[in-house]
Amino acid sequence: MKTTLWTKNFSIITIGTIISAIGGVGLNFAISVLIYNKTNSTFLTAIFAAVSMIPNFVLPLFIGPFIDKFPRRKIIYTSDFIMSVMFFVIAFVTRNGFFNYTFYLIVAVVLSINGVIYNITYESFFPELIPEGQIQKGYAISSLIYPTVNTIMFPIAALIFDRYGVAFIFLMEAVLLLIAAIFETQIKIEEKAVIKHQNTDLGYKSMIREGLAYLKSEKGLLSIFVFFFFLQLSGQAMDVLLYPFFENHPDLNITQYALVISFVTAGRMFGGLLHYVSKIPAEKRFVIAAFVYFSLNFLNGALLFMDYTIMLGIQFIIGILSINSYNIRMSAVQSYVPTEKRGRVNGLFHILVTIGVLIGRLLSGYLGEFFAYPNIVLVMNGISLLSFMFIILRNRVAIANVYNRQI
Repeated sequence: MKTTLWTKNFSIITIGTIISAIGGVGLNFAISVLIYNKTNSTFLTAIFAAVSMIPNFVLPLFIGPFIDKFPRRKIIYTSDFIMSVMFFVIAFVTRNGFFNYTFYLIVAVVLSINGVIYNITYESFFPELIPEGQIQKGYAISSLIYPTVNTIMFPIAALIFDRYGVAFIFLMEAVLLLIAAIFETQIKIEEKAVIKHQNTDLGYKSMIREGLAYLKSEKGLLSIFVFFFFLQLSGQAMDVLLYPFFENHPDLNITQYALVISFVTAGRMFGGLLHYVSKIPAEKRFVIAAFVYFSLNFLNGALLFMDYTIMLGIQFIIGILSINSYNIRMSAVQSYVPTEKRGRVNGLFHILVTIGVLIGRLLSGYLGEFFAYPNIVLVMNGISLLSFMFIILRNRVAIANVYNRQI
């Protein structure tokens, strides 16, 4: 009998994720616009963004053992219930246009803390809800959710914010999170790894040390994680400088910038559909991943030197490649790491990526004051290409052991 992907558990987690994503798009848009509009200061807006990232640096290391030792199902729906209550309160407080910078800063930090806990828990729990042999399709669906919701909800969120204000967005998020949490309580699964941890005397610090030792002993995993540090670092050059490039270009405009972003999203959606309908042979997963990593850096590095029409085509291809990168890595790594260690391993990955993102943003922003934007993007992606050669290619056998498996 052929196994189906759409079991009750997988359907519930997918519906819950879609509902959460719908509210999240509106919330992120509303808060970012509100802070700038109320302060009229790029400096205060930058401080707001930087402070909200702080939990991503430290918390993942310490939250990993907690995620591995307690039922992940309960962590997920409890997190959504708590956030729902918080947004009901915030909607009430802000109903008459109340604004206080410190208040929103505290809200951002709380959201960031919850986001770290939820995201690492979700990444560690999601593979358990995918039936055997369906993991590539499962991650294909996962990769489709946020690009699709973002495309549909972004203009709707802007319209709601403009007509009804931020309090209505908070109320909408509270209701959506409550619905998502109710769905998530219906997931039924025995988390044997959690029971195993609860029956041992392994302390909190010992669990952290065990997680670090495991990653250090896994050459393939460690190589993937270190490479993604450099990949994320280099990718920030495009994220930071693409808008200023269009804003300051004599022949380009903001409408064209929006279209460029849309083509990336379209590519991601198309790539996700490809992964859903066709399975990559196990023996070719590493070769395809290596090609994707090389191509992403090459295309991103060359993008700002291209004619606008060619730029659109490249962006569509980048979208397809980025989903390939996500799907191959996530499906391989999450199925490779033992479930009882996923929380700690995912936590370490999040720390590495966050550090890479921060360094990349600060470095790109600083260099943008002195050098041409296309040259900065080219050099940053050149650094990532060097890391590809010295990390991915040099350790290809160990990485292939992670990627080239039946999943």
